[in-house]
Amino acid sequence: MTTAVTPLIRLRATLPYAVVLAVGVYLYYAADSFEFEETSGRIGPGAWPKIILILMIATALWGVVSSAFRVTANTLEPAEVEQDEALIQPPEIHPWLVWLAIGMTLIYLFLLPTFGFFITTSVYIFALMYLGQYRKPVRAAGLSVAIALAFMFLFMRAVYVALPLGIAPFNDVSYALMAAMGVH
Repeated sequence: MTTAVTPLIRLRATLPYAVVLAVGVYLYYAADSFEFEETSGRIGPGAWPKIILILMIATALWGVVSSAFRVTANTLEPAEVEQDEALIQPPEIHPWLVWLAIGMTLIYLFLLPTFGFFITTSVYIFALMYLGQYRKPVRAAGLSVAIALAFMFLFMRAVYVALPLGIAPFNDVSYALMAAMGVH
C-alpha cells in the first residue's frame, strides 16, 4: 500500500524540527540580552548558552530541510510490518547492563582522584563502549583517548575548570597533556 506525499504529510514531518528551531531562536535572543559587566580577556555569561543554541538551531535547521526533502511515500506506510516483526521478535532488554553501567560510573568517580581525569576517563569510555557491544578494540581505544582529550581541552582551556590530576606517577600524564595544551 503506497500513499502519496502531500504537503500536510511534509508539514507533519518537519513540524517538530520547526518548533525546536523557533524555541532556539527565541532562547538565543534571550541570551543575547544578558546584562553583565565586561571583563577583558573573559567571555560573558551569555557565550556558552549562545554556542549551544547555535548548535541547536543548526541541528533543527538541518532536521527541517532533510525531513522536508526526504519524506517519501515508502517512509510513511503504516507500521503494520514493523509491528508484526516486533511481536515475532521483541527487542532485547538487558536491565543488568544498565546496572553495570551505573556501577562502572561509581567506580569511575571513586578512581578519578587517584588516576586523574584523562586516564580514568579514557578507560571509562572504552569500558562503556565495550559494554554497549562495540567490538572494535583499536577503534574504541582511539575514540576513548580522543574523547577524553577533547573533554580535557574543553574543560581546562575553554571553561577554565580544574580537573583531577591524580597522584604520582599518574599525575605526570596530566601535567604532560596540560603542557601540550598550553594550560598553566
